[in-house]
Amino acid sequence: MSDAKPVFSAKGRKRLAIFLVLIITSLLATGFVWATKKVNITVDDKELTIITYYSNAKDVLAQAGLTIGPSDEVRMSTEKLVNGTHIQVYRAIPLWITYQGKTTQIVSGQPTVGEAIAAMGISADNIELTPDASTPVVPNMNIRAVVLTEKLVNEQVEDPIPVVHQSDANLEKGVEQMTSEGKAGTKQITVKKYFADGQEVKSEIVGETVLVPAQPQVIQVGSRETVQTSRGNMRFRRIAYMEATAYHPNDGSGSGITATGVRARYGIVAVDPDVIPLGTRLYIPGYGLALAADTGGAIVGDKIDLCMEDYDEAYAFGRRTMKVYILGD
Repeated sequence: MSDAKPVFSAKGRKRLAIFLVLIITSLLATGFVWATKKVNITVDDKELTIITYYSNAKDVLAQAGLTIGPSDEVRMSTEKLVNGTHIQVYRAIPLWITYQGKTTQIVSGQPTVGEAIAAMGISADNIELTPDASTPVVPNMNIRAVVLTEKLVNEQVEDPIPVVHQSDANLEKGVEQMTSEGKAGTKQITVKKYFADGQEVKSEIVGETVLVPAQPQVIQVGSRETVQTSRGNMRFRRIAYMEATAYHPNDGSGSGITATGVRARYGIVAVDPDVIPLGTRLYIPGYGLALAADTGGAIVGDKIDLCMEDYDEAYAFGRRTMKVYILGD
């Protein structure tokens, strides 16, 4: 009979089995540490692909033989380095930053204007950037960070006189008559002022309170379209103020025949046809009803020549401004 003894007792073998299970479980749980990963790297306008066992970007970049400066920026496409992760390296470059009236040169690996400014500790809440925040940076780029501020200011100003027009049937159409001059008031306005680096760039009124109400100016506007004549009330289309002269039927050629062929007489007047068409009926206060039936070489524009049947009367009339009603059809 052999005297050999088993290496492990039953109890020992049970403990060994448990230990081996724990080791295998641990290896399975941490197996990614030793698993190979394919990682893509973009650096210096080059694309690299690395097969690595490492689990952080710094070691992978060192494996690729890349030196990373203290101001260079390293970005990963995933939170942890896994198979397929893309690593982007942004090399630090010089930038010129103008902020609060001072221009400073910095060296930054931040890829955009906004990130470069944020890395300096400048808040973007009240900053206007030129170029804008999303612009990629390039070496020696000039970046201007303008501080925007706002302020509310209360001011007392004049409240302008409102104008009120009222129709008045007692006044002729086209006639206006002021019956109340009105008076300006006072109001308080709240103005929001906008500043860029302390300089005001614009303002807007955001509120107002009336302190002393303005009193309106009242203007009566004539609406009456009739005029009293020797033949009763007659409707007119418009009123014109014209330079008036007088003539005798025998003036000029002495024939007494007008441009329209009718005989010149009291009530026949000469006009500029471009202003008053021939054949138009008129009423002229102080002269009476008339017919535009003649023309004259000197009668151009707002001029009218009234026929008088007496030389002395025509001569005495002279030259004056007269109100002329252009009557309706």
